[in-house]
Amino acid sequence: MTNETIKHALAPCGLSCETCFAHVDGGIRRASQALKEKLGNFGPYAAFFENLMREPVFANYPAFQAMLDYLAEGHCTGCRNEQCRMFKECGVRPCHQEKQVDFCYQCTDFPCEQTNFSKPLYRTWVRVNEKIREEGLAAYYAATQILSRYP
Repeated sequence: MTNETIKHALAPCGLSCETCFAHVDGGIRRASQALKEKLGNFGPYAAFFENLMREPVFANYPAFQAMLDYLAEGHCTGCRNEQCRMFKECGVRPCHQEKQVDFCYQCTDFPCEQTNFSKPLYRTWVRVNEKIREEGLAAYYAATQILSRYP
C-alpha cells in the first residue's frame, strides 16, 4: 500500500477514518449493511420471539434496528475531504491545511493546543502521532486495521 493511499485512510490527527462508524467506506458500515441484509424483515419476528420465548430483549429490536440503519448509512468521506462530523470543533484539519503537513507529528509545533480535543482525546492524539513517528506510517496503518477504533 502506498503512503498516498494510507494518507487518505488516516485523518491528519492520525485516527483511522476507515475504522470510524461514520465513514462511508468503513468496516462498521459494511458489517452493518451485511447484518441488515441477513436480518431482512426481522421486526415482526422479534415481537413473535418475545412472546414465544418470553425473552424481553426482543422488545428492544426497534431501537436496535434504528441504530443499525444509522450505522449502515455512512455519513462521512473522511477528514481530508470534509470537516470532521464527529468533532465539529476539531482544530486539526484547518491547521494541517494551513501548515501543509500530512500528519500532526510532522509539525514543528506538535503537540499543540489547537486541536480543541477533550483531555482523553488529546492524550490519544499525542500517543497516536508519536506511534506514527516511531513505527512509521505503514506499520501504524497496518495496526489500525486489526484494532478496534473504540477499545
